[in-house]
Amino acid sequence: MPFALRSIALGLIIAAPQALAQAQAASAPLNLCYEDVPQAPWTMPDGSGLNIELLKRVARLTGDQFNYIPRPWRRCEEETRTGVMDGMIGPIDNPRRRSYSRPPTRADGTQDPERAMYRDHIALYLRVGSAASWDGKTLVNPRKLVVAQRGYYIVEMLQARGQTVIDTPKSAEEGLRLLAAGSADVAVLMGRDAEGLLRDDPRFQGRLVLAKEPFASFDFHLMVSHKAYGKDPRRIEALWNAIAKVRATTDYQRLEQSAMRQHEHD
Repeated sequence: MPFALRSIALGLIIAAPQALAQAQAASAPLNLCYEDVPQAPWTMPDGSGLNIELLKRVARLTGDQFNYIPRPWRRCEEETRTGVMDGMIGPIDNPRRRSYSRPPTRADGTQDPERAMYRDHIALYLRVGSAASWDGKTLVNPRKLVVAQRGYYIVEMLQARGQTVIDTPKSAEEGLRLLAAGSADVAVLMGRDAEGLLRDDPRFQGRLVLAKEPFASFDFHLMVSHKAYGKDPRRIEALWNAIAKVRATTDYQRLEQSAMRQHEHD
């Protein structure tokens, strides 16, 4: 065999395992964490919920594989920051999270609502008989104490408003209990479980009220670590694009609407 051909053949032999390793690395399952307390209808500790169903449909579309891993929210964030996790299911985009992860973005770098996993509101609760009030813009809260769940962006938002945040609760139920006990006159809680508890749980009926206006509305994303994105940007962009495609289907929209109606009446 001529020397030039031998060199090419040798190069191919050496390159083949490298190419195979790269292909295997690119197709390795992504480890995605989500909160280990109920956030119905989006995620549940047992691995059910609309977000998981959405990603399962995305996986069928793209050929990807995901490991869904429940974690306390602060641990989910920390493990994404350190690279243990490849991404987080359902956080809000904010500057602190941008330091170690990224949401789907538009050309100008702002978060892309078209490729978000969902949009939802964050509710505000008031203790009956207190002097606190919320009209959608102005929070009147003489005691300056607000209950919120640990690790959430709303804690930073409330602190920026000059509120002292009691962020010991892990779940919405714990937050309502603290509010009913008089630890604060206001609670700002994620997810719709608190609304159901307020409606159905005698511990809270007549003692707490849901404000007419939500505290805020946000897009919630699959946020991916800088490490995972840098390893294969095209793969991650394709995932975000597939999220938008699945969400646009009539079948998924019907599923989402059904789940929302069911949760409202549970």
